[in-house]
Amino acid sequence: MSTALDPVGPAPEAREPHFLWLLFGCSVAPLFWLGQMMLGYGLTAYVCYPGDHPVRLVSAGPLFAALMIADMVALGACATGAFVSWKAWGLLRAGEGRNRFLALWGLLSSLWFFAAILFNIFASIMVPVCRS
Repeated sequence: MSTALDPVGPAPEAREPHFLWLLFGCSVAPLFWLGQMMLGYGLTAYVCYPGDHPVRLVSAGPLFAALMIADMVALGACATGAFVSWKAWGLLRAGEGRNRFLALWGLLSSLWFFAAILFNIFASIMVPVCRS
């Protein structure tokens, strides 16, 4: 299309991101934080307390590795949600309304939950696994 016919460009609605991308950006970080918390607690409880009394592990290496992998996946999901929300907010910077709010909310919540997951990782590293 020639700029002589349309000097303004496409309508603002044509540049808006799809609602599912906005929903993804808002919900992926809290869901993965919740998954990290439940998986860490459940896996540690299952391995360290298989019965009535706690078990002292000879090597906590596989458990620690599984927890770190889950933590890194959660961090990656938060970063992905922040990136998607940031790109959507960049498209909507001049706009207003629900979509701009959701893009900004997804960006901020991804950053907040990124910090929460990072603090959980520090706790996983500092606290010994299966200590009795």
